[in-house]
Amino acid sequence: MPITDVTIVSRCSHCRHLISETTVKKDNMRLMVSDLVWCESCGAETPEVREVAGRQSALEAERASYPANPPVPDLSAAEYRRWRENRTAR
Repeated sequence: MPITDVTIVSRCSHCRHLISETTVKKDNMRLMVSDLVWCESCGAETPEVREVAGRQSALEAERASYPANPPVPDLSAAEYRRWRENRTAR
């Protein structure tokens, strides 16, 4: 059965404080808004940012699945050139 409802999370654009969560049908989903909302943390009306719930955790899980970068030698430019020349000469 296809998923028809999506949970939308509204946050403050300045401090990322959670303002509200709303469940809407995919057909009625609107993430791009120019509305101002009252943020309790900031104490002011700020632009609203809307995201699909669970998006941030999905991004973090994807980043964690990437392979680690190899260590980079901490060398000056001249030392690096010598290191690279020695490495390619092999």
